[in-house]
Amino acid sequence: MKRGIIPGIILVAIMLLTGSARAQPPSRSQFDDLESRVSTIESAIENLASAGLVIFLFGAFCALWAQNTGRNAWLWFFIGVFFNFVTVLVLLSKNSSSRRTRATG
Repeated sequence: MKRGIIPGIILVAIMLLTGSARAQPPSRSQFDDLESRVSTIESAIENLASAGLVIFLFGAFCALWAQNTGRNAWLWFFIGVFFNFVTVLVLLSKNSSSRRTRATG
């Protein structure tokens, strides 16, 4: 019987102690801090969106090149997305060497 009473008393004491502490309204500095955090997050999202667009365009360029040369466009799209700068440089090199071959042959 005592085992059920002691946890109950402890629970009531905890509820009374936490209930007596009232929450204070946020201060102006807390609002300013929150506002600066939100603006930081917004600018980070804008930067990520710009980078995502550039990466997508690298993939689209690689897919267009692959489609025009009879290669697998999806494969080259994903290669362009994951290895963007290197892939574009490889494609430009391949394109220039194939143009030289067509011009001489």
